[in-house]
Amino acid sequence: MDERISQARRRLAELRTNSVATESRAGQIPARATISSEDDRVRVTAVEGRLSGIELDARLLRQSQAELESQLTQLINTALAKTRPQPRSAEDAPSVDLDTLRTALDTVLDQARIGMQQVTAALADASTQINQRAVMRGSIAPPDIEGLFAQTRAVLDSASRTAGEVAAEVWTMDNRIYAKATSTGQVTRIWWEPDAGTAEITDGLTQAVNTALADAANSVDQGGPRPASPIESLEAVQDASVAQLRNYVSSLQALMSNVQPK
Repeated sequence: MDERISQARRRLAELRTNSVATESRAGQIPARATISSEDDRVRVTAVEGRLSGIELDARLLRQSQAELESQLTQLINTALAKTRPQPRSAEDAPSVDLDTLRTALDTVLDQARIGMQQVTAALADASTQINQRAVMRGSIAPPDIEGLFAQTRAVLDSASRTAGEVAAEVWTMDNRIYAKATSTGQVTRIWWEPDAGTAEITDGLTQAVNTALADAANSVDQGGPRPASPIESLEAVQDASVAQLRNYVSSLQALMSNVQPK
């Protein structure tokens, strides 16, 4: 069992290494990207995960400000994403379909429950037969299969949420331009005074967005220890399941060694 677990972990490490190597090849992530709206009246340029410029047709300021803010936010995020390498660490694993994994997990849980019930029933029958001819001292408790799978489900649920995400808000010095961004590199809100001109909006947003991105990233860097990755958490549950099975086997061996004739 230990050897199979070791083999699985080595294979997972190989998958991580191959995934990182593939995505880090030259030309995979452009250093500069320009994203335009369908009518080409808005252009956003990003360089290495930061804004370098915004071009905005002044006539667009006549339309709904909320709609323009939403459109511009989407273009900014698209441009930033194209030039920003995704954070990688030794704990990162290739992306997986969590819904499919949960479905497979439920199937395994049903099989494990049936298997454990069969083992428990067989042991009870064996114990009854042994007790008819001998004395058995001690007892055994089956592994907490339900508890282990509940922990695994909790890890999968947490994997779909962003852990440790931090947001930062920035206003320009005159409080006429505003931007909010997260430590994952997403711009979540922009705003400007309704009477702001084109140059004020484009220059102010470029400054505010870049400052918010930097502030959010710095907040994470200066924070405390990061939470364990999903892979670490799953490995912890895996280790706990192995420990429970070992204890189960040990208790069975101890029980059988204490059998005394009547």
